[in-house]
Amino acid sequence: MGLKIDKFTWIVILIVVALLAAAVVTVNRGGTQGDESLTYGTDDTPVTPVRNAFVAFQRGDSTMARQQYSQRLLDEMKNDNGYDPFTSVGYINNQNSRRLRILESTMGDGASNTASVTIAVDTYASGGLFGGSNTYSSQRVLQLVREGEQWKIDTPEFFSY
Repeated sequence: MGLKIDKFTWIVILIVVALLAAAVVTVNRGGTQGDESLTYGTDDTPVTPVRNAFVAFQRGDSTMARQQYSQRLLDEMKNDNGYDPFTSVGYINNQNSRRLRILESTMGDGASNTASVTIAVDTYASGGLFGGSNTYSSQRVLQLVREGEQWKIDTPEFFSY
């Protein structure tokens, strides 16, 4: 007495196998995207120091983070003898992940060497009773200045929210 499988059962088996294959492909492709998003940019635009500062804070790289800010802002922090965001750069919350979105970049008039970049930072927090998650977005406008041949952030924004 052999086991006989009807057409409906074969269709269900094929769908399950296809879904499993799609899941394996998706997981394998998604593994490298996180690494690529944590690379530093090198182009000469006002967006570059914003992105580089965000990546540096995510990596815990205080030296690179400090290089993205204007000398005026660094001097102001030194004179305040208070909060130094570059000493706590290494804190990474494993329960949350963040994504930086550049919404708009606007250049000042030709003679001023200023620009503004509007950003949104999306924070994904996992947890909850049934493994749910929440997404919080925060939007900010950062002012940038041209120092020498590089754009520098001139707003005390240290991506600590």
